[in-house]
Amino acid sequence: RRKNKRSLKPVKKQDCFLLGTIFKLHGYRGDINIYNDNDIPLVFTDIDFFYIEENNELIPYFTKSIRPKMKKILLVKFEDVDSEEQAVKILKRKVYLPNKFLPKIEDINHDKLIVGFDVIDNTLGKIGKVDFVNDKTSQKLIIVKDGEKEFFIPFHDNFVLNIDLTKKILE
Repeated sequence: RRKNKRSLKPVKKQDCFLLGTIFKLHGYRGDINIYNDNDIPLVFTDIDFFYIEENNELIPYFTKSIRPKMKKILLVKFEDVDSEEQAVKILKRKVYLPNKFLPKIEDINHDKLIVGFDVIDNTLGKIGKVDFVNDKTSQKLIIVKDGEKEFFIPFHDNFVLNIDLTKKILE
């Protein structure tokens, strides 16, 4: 059913994405709440484990159950965390998943996710960072700032060629 825990190869952070943080315990049997920072849509049936950061290393924690609790919050039960004392040890830790779990670009609500991304123009190079996305206009606009300069880019396939979620770059 599951890979042997010892057979998992060491993983590098660049092969993963930050999902969120263990921000709260749930009950006294070791269940925890993970805050999904960017509200990344996930297919829970595909996830056997999460990586939890310990001393700058990513350690796999295998799951017994995962379910959405509220918007942006996952209720998770890990196999080897059966008490409040064990759960407290991983509280406030960052949680990662392998990049293969990142959803396809078209499945993501980018508005908040791309804020802070570097914006690279094909001819000009880096032109600034995404400040925010204005969806109150008839055409959704990406507002890019570089110091005092401000650019408005239509959020459209003719202008947005690629969004690299791992490198945090919008082309």
